Amino acid sequence: MQKTLQSIADVSLLFFVVFGGLHIGASLMLAQGISSRVDVLIFNALDLPFLLSALLYGTARFSLALEEITGNLKIPVIVCSVFSTTVFLGALYLNFVLPDANLF
Repeated sequence: MQKTLQSIADVSLLFFVVFGGLHIGASLMLAQGISSRVDVLIFNALDLPFLLSALLYGTARFSLALEEITGNLKIPVIVCSVFSTTVFLGALYLNFVLPDANLF
């Protein structure tokens, strides 16, 4: 299970960097007023994938770090997974239930 978590951390770090760079770049372009429809779409579409990749990376790395301290891997994985799932479901709820302002 340790190698699986390490692989998940490696892959999710790649997605975190790519999605984070695109999302932050689009938000900076929107903040400076250099925005086009593509920037708005990228900004609005990549918030959940960016959050998911961040939560996957954080859960995997934090669980591996706690496994070194406690010697047990199952309990940290369960606790971190429950927390990450709750945060992601809350973000899904806020993203799809609350109406957005004008997108264009």
